Amino acid sequence: MESELFTANVLAPFRLVISGTTSFSLVASIILLASLVTTVTSRFSKERGHIADTTYGWPVVGSLLAYSKDPVSYLRKAAAQYGKVFRANLIFTSVVWLRDPKYNRFYLEVKETFVASLSRGINRKVALDHYTDLARTTARDFLHGWAEEEDIDLFEHISELVHAIIVQCLMGPDFFSTNGAELYDLLHGTEADIGNVLNFILPDWVPHPAALRLRRRRDRIGEIFQERLEEREAHPDQWENAQDYISYTLKDSATAHLNHLYAAHHTLLMFAAHTSTVASISWTILELLKDSKRMDLLRQELSHNEDMQSSSYLQACLKETGRLYSGISMLRLARQAISLPNTNVTVPQGSVVSISPYLTHQDPAIYPNADQWTPERWLEEPDLPKRLNSGGQLAYMPFGAGVHRCPGEKLAGIIASTVVGTVAQEYDITWGEGKADLTNLDFSKIGSPWLTGVASVTISRKEV
Repeated sequence: MESELFTANVLAPFRLVISGTTSFSLVASIILLASLVTTVTSRFSKERGHIADTTYGWPVVGSLLAYSKDPVSYLRKAAAQYGKVFRANLIFTSVVWLRDPKYNRFYLEVKETFVASLSRGINRKVALDHYTDLARTTARDFLHGWAEEEDIDLFEHISELVHAIIVQCLMGPDFFSTNGAELYDLLHGTEADIGNVLNFILPDWVPHPAALRLRRRRDRIGEIFQERLEEREAHPDQWENAQDYISYTLKDSATAHLNHLYAAHHTLLMFAAHTSTVASISWTILELLKDSKRMDLLRQELSHNEDMQSSSYLQACLKETGRLYSGISMLRLARQAISLPNTNVTVPQGSVVSISPYLTHQDPAIYPNADQWTPERWLEEPDLPKRLNSGGQLAYMPFGAGVHRCPGEKLAGIIASTVVGTVAQEYDITWGEGKADLTNLDFSKIGSPWLTGVASVTISRKEV
């Protein structure tokens, strides 16, 4: 609908990282390119509304380099210096940041068109029950194997487990058994190349290496879907009672005729469901590993209540992880100029607009001891989410909010609850070789941050 103000920008190319190993020649190339467009971008500066432009370091590229190096520090410094609304000009991309809980609500309640089949398909009770059984069985299979290893890289191993569950739930067991490992490699390769700096500074039609790799992966995913769907068409009786999301969409009259779009749709779903669920599980396990008393409390509660999704302490732990380790940004595109309520600020048409769940959740004015993992806060005040998101503001949004609340929230909750609960109930976990710096977060992925470096742990079966 043309009347919509914002549209989602799920795989925005400026989720890039310029690390300390970035070559000088690459930086020099960026600066040279930026100098060529300075005159062009300045022509439009007067048309962008009453929004402060952030300026750091080198002309034109300073904001890009500062944001890429440390997005948290950059955004905090910019908010302190420029206020609740400011713009970061990242060469060809202008990003307007809204840094206020009231703007969070406005941002997330503006509607856009979306396919409702996802929410209908994966939130049916029969489907959720199937996903719960599948998550439990798959988690136990993976954990049994990990217990045979000396040390494991927690994030990477949880990543493989979550991928296995998601592919089986959304695509089906045929996709996992035939193409699961290949889809995992395609997912990680795509994630790495989306963040390539050349995708950010060059037009889509320029055939640089990262872009070519992305196209090859896109085409291969399309081939996999064509192969599996043709196989299902040849044996329809085998899928009559299947509960995976593809089976649902093939039967739903609103989506059955869109099977040529399934590959692109499920690529987005893999990104949306994978990274943040891995982060939720991994950070919760690490925080419990840091505090044996809290791990003991969880184990004690689970010993009296095997329904992990109704375990109040487990759910408090996952809520707190969702607060402390949320994504640095949500990204949407302004499809028309829009005025922010109760201000004289106008966001220009075509601007990328962003809010930061991470910085909202880390605000000490909203959360006492905001930098500490404290699951008890959700038990001491059960209505805390409701209070935080009342009065015209949104201050707790690990899964978005309003019309932009994640439709896969229940599935993600099932996976996280099942994996963390199974680890706590059935396994002992200790630190492995070389304890990592758990304060060094990696925001380069699409979704919640992972750890920069390796979180090495040892998992062993509990003795009965």
